Amino acid sequence: MKEDNSFRKYLLFMLLSAAVICAAILFFHTSKPPERSPAITINADSRNDPEGSQVSSKPQTTSGIKVTSHRKTTTAYTTHTKTTSTTTEFIILDINSASADELTKLKGIGDVLASEIIAYRENNGGFRNIEEIMNVTGIGEGIFSEISDHIYVIDPVYDIIEEETAAAEINDNETSTEESLPTLEESAPININSADRDVLMLLPHVDEDIADRIIDFRERTGGFNSEYELLLIEGLSRNDVSEIIPYILIDPELP
Repeated sequence: MKEDNSFRKYLLFMLLSAAVICAAILFFHTSKPPERSPAITINADSRNDPEGSQVSSKPQTTSGIKVTSHRKTTTAYTTHTKTTSTTTEFIILDINSASADELTKLKGIGDVLASEIIAYRENNGGFRNIEEIMNVTGIGEGIFSEISDHIYVIDPVYDIIEEETAAAEINDNETSTEESLPTLEESAPININSADRDVLMLLPHVDEDIADRIIDFRERTGGFNSEYELLLIEGLSRNDVSEIIPYILIDPELP
């Protein structure tokens, strides 16, 4: 009797297990999403474009066959480039022969200045050089700097005589200045209690700084009492002082 009950329980258990397994299989089968068919996109204009008649088989997110008509619009842009001459003509004029119309092509030169230029060259026999155009009324250094590269004069003439005269005058002035300075032999003996800086600088080893120190020392002490007090001047050694002594004297009464 016990064996029959055990067998029945076992049989019942097996039936329940089979029922559960079948139910699970049925559940998963019914809940599986349907397979999606790849969407095919057909370009409506592909008939006119042999190379563009291609069918895309890329899977899409929607099922079935989707036919999409695309109208391809091409906008043609035509660029119209207006040809404009932007090249500036390089002008170079002989100011002794250029006409008024040609002169007005120069920057800053109008009809009035062109007439003034022509009047000047007629009254003065022409321009000797391009710089002379600044003698024309109304033309200064500003306008000249703008037009100097665009004008010329055949065989220009410059007043180099004046430059040579000025240089000669400078040389004469330098020579006269040098000649006005006395030599050490002419000035010796030099009274170091009264001599000015230029005269003191004639002494050996005495430059501008040492001459100033000598003057400062005599002003602070009331004058030198001995030639050897030069040893107290900064920058003079014993040998320097020994070479200076033959050319100096200490005498407050002498200049």
